[in-house]
Amino acid sequence: MKLRYYITYRLVMAIPTIFLLLTSVFFLMQVLPGDPIVIMYGEKFPTVYVEQIRHNLGLDRPIYEQYLTYLGKLVRGDLGVSLVYKIPVIVKIKQVYPVTLEVAITGLLLASIIGVPLGIIAAVRRDGLFDQVSRILMLYIHSNPGFWIALLFQLFFGFWLGWFPISGRSPPSFDLVKITGLHIIDSILALDYWSFRETLRYLFLPCLTIAITSIPTLSRLTRAAMLNVLGEDYMVTAKAKGIPENVIIYKHGMRNGLLPVITSIGGTFTWLLGGTVIAEKIFALPGLGSLLMDSLLGRDFTMIQGIVAIYAVIVVTMNTMIDLFYALADPRVRY
Repeated sequence: MKLRYYITYRLVMAIPTIFLLLTSVFFLMQVLPGDPIVIMYGEKFPTVYVEQIRHNLGLDRPIYEQYLTYLGKLVRGDLGVSLVYKIPVIVKIKQVYPVTLEVAITGLLLASIIGVPLGIIAAVRRDGLFDQVSRILMLYIHSNPGFWIALLFQLFFGFWLGWFPISGRSPPSFDLVKITGLHIIDSILALDYWSFRETLRYLFLPCLTIAITSIPTLSRLTRAAMLNVLGEDYMVTAKAKGIPENVIIYKHGMRNGLLPVITSIGGTFTWLLGGTVIAEKIFALPGLGSLLMDSLLGRDFTMIQGIVAIYAVIVVTMNTMIDLFYALADPRVRY
């Protein structure tokens, strides 16, 4: 099967996956205890007014009718209106998604830049001092929960040293023309050095937090992949021919050991999109993770369904991109 046909096949098969996910979320929100309308208005307004709100939102209709209405709106790209914010869900998501995307991408780049080289060096110097020390260090980092690492960074880099801000996305005087919503990209496009520097200062601690939690996995996986490759016959033959060690490792070894690392990086990115909720809450970042947490607490089920829909599309897209990178990284891969 040619690659373009495989990609098309995966996209088509993603439709029922997204459908089942959104269906499960819809019915899960229906069976959870507590009425969101009563929670928001029950103690403030008369019962008649509360029932009128429920009727206007269509929540007094049978569940199957609500479900069909939900699917119809979803096909048209309408994610509904937030019960809490009183604005379309898609509008609110557009306001906050750049924060999560920026933190996740920057954190993943930082984790890859640190974790992959550490794994390569540990594999090349197998059972040496560097390998032993990095193994202990990665195990220690992996055993610490993300929220604890975030609090330690706030305390050390924020309170004690005062090098980086401990909350927020930008300073109060921040004034940047919105182009993409991503502060790093917008500051580069506007050639605004001060905004670029301040953006990096505010993003450093949250990105470092999520990067640190991902480095052990990337490092150990890279080490294992490189060890498998270094033991292959063609690597031994290349070494016997007198080819420089750097060429053997980076040209022959990395190319053939790249596939599991690519899979891990792609999976880490999708995990980071959901895992940023810890960093967003601790560092007061207005992203999708914080919005999802607030929506869960406020029983804003239309917002929850909309965020889950966005996450589902991102995960499916990322998995398809991973398959594409597979074929580009290793020509032996055929579909």
